[in-house]
Amino acid sequence: MVAIITLNYNQNEYTLKCIESVLSSEDVTFKIFLVDNGSSEENFRALKEVLPKNDKLHLERLEKNRGYVGGVNYGFEKANVHNPDYFLVMNNDTILAKEAVSELMKECSRWDDKAIVSGKVYHYDEPNKFQDIGYTYSNKKALEFKRLGLNEEDNGQYDRVAQRDMLDDVFWLFPKSLYHKIGGYSTFFWFSAEQADFALRAKKHEYHLIYTPEAKIWHKGSVSLGGRDRNPRLAYWHTQSTLIFRYRHLSKIQFLKQYAKVLYSVIASYIKTIISKIKGNKESFLYSKAKLSGFLYFNKWLVKRNDNLGFNPFS
Repeated sequence: MVAIITLNYNQNEYTLKCIESVLSSEDVTFKIFLVDNGSSEENFRALKEVLPKNDKLHLERLEKNRGYVGGVNYGFEKANVHNPDYFLVMNNDTILAKEAVSELMKECSRWDDKAIVSGKVYHYDEPNKFQDIGYTYSNKKALEFKRLGLNEEDNGQYDRVAQRDMLDDVFWLFPKSLYHKIGGYSTFFWFSAEQADFALRAKKHEYHLIYTPEAKIWHKGSVSLGGRDRNPRLAYWHTQSTLIFRYRHLSKIQFLKQYAKVLYSVIASYIKTIISKIKGNKESFLYSKAKLSGFLYFNKWLVKRNDNLGFNPFS
């Protein structure tokens, strides 16, 4: 049995389409654990009204938003009670192909259940164009990755099963043995880099990161955060999370290089904004402030090593 975990946060329309696509899955036994992650009471009531009545669907409610990490970990806890053979984590702003869950499970079993498996992620609005098919190292020592296939048309050029250096958790499946060994996502993260941290922890236990072309999903991307382009809210979390991730997995020398690189990026962002203002553009310092705040958060975390409670001054 596969336990499928996804979150909702005031996104009923996307969530409903996602759940309907998952319920159409073929050739696999599964249960869906939909975690409403602190949506408004009005939104939650509306969600309950529109969701299909199906024994495979379990709706869980968190009164307060625990972030992506907290919501998924809550889903793990609820699903684990049912003793699944596999966990599948997926975003709610997605449409899943009917055979995807079955194909992910089959591929994982081919690796003796010692793998995290993902597949083809297409753009939601450009259904034959890749958004993500995994990553390869651009600099292994620095843990820098290059996304493969981004914005390419699918012409069959990635139709072979392959090992990857990194995967995204837009959707990925792994066996229960991995969860029992390393637990869920690290609570040092709220959003961003949690999946990279989880994947590297898995690799340290000799689990493979596998891409299969037989599993497909269509993904909108960063809907709950308001998009990716110069988004202060996203920049704040990305800056702090990237530093925490690299601190946990890099040598001290390599980390110091990355630390300096992020600091340079923060300063460069301010300079770019100043130049833009001089040229008469209506540029805001908000994005630069978000990067600086994320950088300062990391420095405080170095002292306290506290769980991330999700406060974001740019929300």
